[in-house]
Amino acid sequence: MNKRFFLVLLLLAFLSPVCLSKDAEAISISSLLREMIDRDRLAEFPQPAYECKQASSYNRASVSPDKPGWFADSDGVSAIRVENINGRKEWVLMEDTGPGVITKIWAVCFYYGLHNTTGTNINFYLDGATEPAISANFFKLVKGQDFVKPPFAAESTRAGNLYFPIPYAKSCKITMDQKAFYNIINYRKYPPRTSVKTFTMEEFKNTAELQKEVAKVLNNKPNAKGKTANRQSQLKSGEQLTFSLPKGSGAVRQLAIHLSDTDDIAQSLRSVVLIGEFDGVQSVWTPVGDFFCNVGKVHPYDLWERSVKADGTMVCRWVMPYEKEGKITLKNLGKQAVTANLSVTTSPRHWTDNSMHFYASWRMDEPTPTFPLFDWNFLDASGRGVVVGDEWTVLNPRQGWWGEGDEKIYIDGDFEKNFPSHFGTGTEDYYGWAGGVVPTPADEFANLFVGNVIVGAPRSMGYNVCTRTRVLDAIPFKQRIKFDFESSCGTRQRWHYLQYAQTTFWYGRPGVKHNRPPLPNMASMDLPTLEGLQAVVEKAKKEQYIVDGALEAELLEFSKTGGNVIEDFAKIPMWGEVSSGGMKNIWFEKPGDYVEFKLTEQFETSQLFISAAVGGNSGNFDIYVNGQKKVAQDLYAIHPGITTPNVDLGQCDPVNNAFTIRFEFTGANQHAGANQGRYALGVDYFLIKNEFLER
Repeated sequence: MNKRFFLVLLLLAFLSPVCLSKDAEAISISSLLREMIDRDRLAEFPQPAYECKQASSYNRASVSPDKPGWFADSDGVSAIRVENINGRKEWVLMEDTGPGVITKIWAVCFYYGLHNTTGTNINFYLDGATEPAISANFFKLVKGQDFVKPPFAAESTRAGNLYFPIPYAKSCKITMDQKAFYNIINYRKYPPRTSVKTFTMEEFKNTAELQKEVAKVLNNKPNAKGKTANRQSQLKSGEQLTFSLPKGSGAVRQLAIHLSDTDDIAQSLRSVVLIGEFDGVQSVWTPVGDFFCNVGKVHPYDLWERSVKADGTMVCRWVMPYEKEGKITLKNLGKQAVTANLSVTTSPRHWTDNSMHFYASWRMDEPTPTFPLFDWNFLDASGRGVVVGDEWTVLNPRQGWWGEGDEKIYIDGDFEKNFPSHFGTGTEDYYGWAGGVVPTPADEFANLFVGNVIVGAPRSMGYNVCTRTRVLDAIPFKQRIKFDFESSCGTRQRWHYLQYAQTTFWYGRPGVKHNRPPLPNMASMDLPTLEGLQAVVEKAKKEQYIVDGALEAELLEFSKTGGNVIEDFAKIPMWGEVSSGGMKNIWFEKPGDYVEFKLTEQFETSQLFISAAVGGNSGNFDIYVNGQKKVAQDLYAIHPGITTPNVDLGQCDPVNNAFTIRFEFTGANQHAGANQGRYALGVDYFLIKNEFLER
């Protein structure tokens, strides 16, 4: 270890957060790099204060929770605007006025198709400059293949994450030189007149030695310094092992937990809970396995603040401060005995007016239907604090994609606007990787601050666990934060269920309140199994007729209409059953009237089918896919029913990752009868067939 590297570690270990926060040095690449590895700094409410903001390619049809489009998909093609810069067209992804810092950028590393892995260039215009301070291939930049190298940028699964800080004093505008595609940009917005030193390539080169030293810390994740005490006990049902922390102002620097001597380690990981109490407040209550992303099995990985070793030892390196006293407890809520080893490293730590207690709050529900869509809440907290990470466990009963939903994070003033500061583009995107294919265990990874830690097999069936840690992109709140995630998956049916469990990691000043009380009944119950959830799904299926794989039209909104079209004008007669018990009921008046449906998140050529109602009131329709006429369909029939077989639209190529299906009314069969001058179109469902599940 060279002398300078040793001094950096020494300063970070012993320099108090008070000194750091009052440092007169301007915010710069150097100060931000040092902050990236300063776990003590994370446990102090930030000074100077900043807002954590997000720009992304989310679908702009989402404008308010109480308006249509709130769960609009196709999140990869939106930008703030398109403008001409220096004679060329560029798509603006993010812009901010005032001092700030780009803290994290995620991008999917294929461009409008899995085979295009070259993509576009990204440009950073800082402080109003007409020439970019950074211009690079977007994919190479986020994968650490351009001027920023790992660990400050790294490839994950079909995506990349850039963590190198890019500060600016006056303004920032980020563009792509081709049409926008999936991206998420996190940035800090500082108060006016905050001293910030703008990024330059010269300054980047001048910090080369510091970059190397910080990278060594990030890669090596050194054990915390302090006094370590070890405890071991066999815990029978209801018993606990408690370690009282040294009296006076201090902090837990590191926890290490190992569970053994149990016939069912998966159950013990859920039923042994970690409890942390600091200054009389129980702020940590979560199953050990959920805390450490090991649900259903022991699974090694290595992240910045948590690791699981090959022997099953689980290590946490988050700093947990307290002013006067505290204790750490392991409690066995399960039926079987288990041997618990607990190692706690502590050291003195000065408590300040900005010091915060560490929280780990856990939620688990009974199986959740995947339609209709809704926002599933991670955390709702009031007071002052900082969110620093989260973990999401999803039990998936079938092969296929389970996480289409976007994150929606409301902070302070967002509640008045009724719109979140953070609106994402998909679950896998939030956790730093990308879809495009159904994930398998080959897609597991852990890259410092993000991880797809466990993937079910085959093709995501079973337990799936993702996690994210926030450092420079941590989210402060001064009054309130509400962290939601859309409950949305690739199978949008009332009978399809997923089972969620989730942990949020955050810091809070004394007096903070939140909505996640302990759930001993959930932790002590038998660990939910794949077979058990599949039984729930099969039972729900039997309650109504359902076509497997159908995209139910009655659950979709129109993307566009033209002419005098009325929904639910009159009942469409039906002889027999329709899938899921409903269909889209549409009535047309004049030729040329039309409706469009947009089926999003489509990445490959597919065979499309439509199931529609036939009957005495049904009209004739030209059916188009992405502007191309596919069929002219007469839906008249003497007896009401459903098209048998389905209407085949043939092989179709997605445009902007979507199939836009248009039904244009052309008139009616001579034998058809109008209902008050209108003719019907009843759409039961769409079917999309491709090789998605076969890869």
